Parts: sequence; C-alpha cells; structure tokens
Amino acid sequence: MANGVLSWSDALYGIYGYEVDEVTPTKDLLLDACHPDDRAQAAAAMSLTVASGIGCVNAHRIITPSNDVRHIVIVGCGITDSHGVTVEISGYAVDVSPTTNTVVAESVKDAVESVVTSRAVIEQAKGALMLAFRVDADTAFGVLSWQSQMHNVKLRSLAEQVMLDLQGSGPLDGDLRANVSHLILTAHERVPVGSVKRARARTDALYTDV
Repeated sequence: MANGVLSWSDALYGIYGYEVDEVTPTKDLLLDACHPDDRAQAAAAMSLTVASGIGCVNAHRIITPSNDVRHIVIVGCGITDSHGVTVEISGYAVDVSPTTNTVVAESVKDAVESVVTSRAVIEQAKGALMLAFRVDADTAFGVLSWQSQMHNVKLRSLAEQVMLDLQGSGPLDGDLRANVSHLILTAHERVPVGSVKRARARTDALYTDV
C-alpha cells in the first residue's frame, strides 16, 4: 500500500496474456485490461478494497493483447498491521473461462460426488454468491471450489459453514456484497478441524497469486 507496487505470479501474467516480466503490473494496467462494460464496477471494487481493506469477490471480463476475452474472478482482502491499518492487499485470480471451468470442475469432482447430500448446501452457498455479486452459477461454484482448494477444506464443509454463518448473522445490513465477501473469505477459519482435507497435487498448478 505504501508504494503502490503490484506483484504478479508467473501464471497471472499468462492469464492477462503476457510473458513473465513483459510488462510492469500496475493498477492502470489492470483496469485497461477490463472489458469496457465491466471496467467501472471493477474499478469501484478495487478502490473499496484499497481504501478499506474489506475483502471482495469481483467477477469481470478482461481482454488480452491478442483480443481474447477471458472471464476472471479476483478474490482479495486487506492485510493489517498491529495498529489495524491496511498495509497490503493479497489475493488470487481465477480464470473461469469455459476451458478453465472444466479443469476446476474436474479437480473437485470427487468432493462433489462423494456425498450426494452435499449438492443441496453447495447450491445454497452458490445462490448466496450469485445474489450478492450478480455472477452466474459457474462463477459462484468456481469461487467456492477455489476457496476449498486454497485452504484445503472440503467443499461441502465450506458451503455448510457459509450457510451457517449467513443463517446466524441476522439481517445483513449495509453493503450486502461486503458482508458476504467477509463470510466467504473467512469461512475456512470456522470450519471444524475434522473437515480439513489433504491438498491436491494439482492445486499448486492451478493456484495463482495476485
């Protein structure tokens, strides 16, 4: 936050259509890459997170230098110092374009199919994301499954915790998106220890720091 420096993983350069270190990552570069119809809402989400440190889940389209349109989701939150001041924003990006959706779906297929009853609660959690962030079902599932992989928590358990949090929070006053963002980004911290799973070997290949 102090110097405005952005740090991209090698994979993130690829998502945006660049070779590693081909460009210097900046806020302007991120916004210029946004689809014109999505740029305003992406800028607003970025500004809110930078200003407040509040976690966000932002879905939008980008256009690469070769004019490929990609659908991505950026999940991020603020990191504070001992005084509670936001000093860094950290998170990750997910390419949820059709081919990537297939990869994500395959990587969590066993988690979904292992317990048939999990479908209901996962659909409920997806619905909460769709309502709060105005995204489609595939994008909502992508966010949940990536949170599951990132924190090594079973997908069903993560969805159950999200719904428990929503049901126990009472009326979500104020900014619905900010409230749901916080619950989604921190749900893994409240999942019972027995629900933690082994990290999949594929996670490192799919996970992208932003």
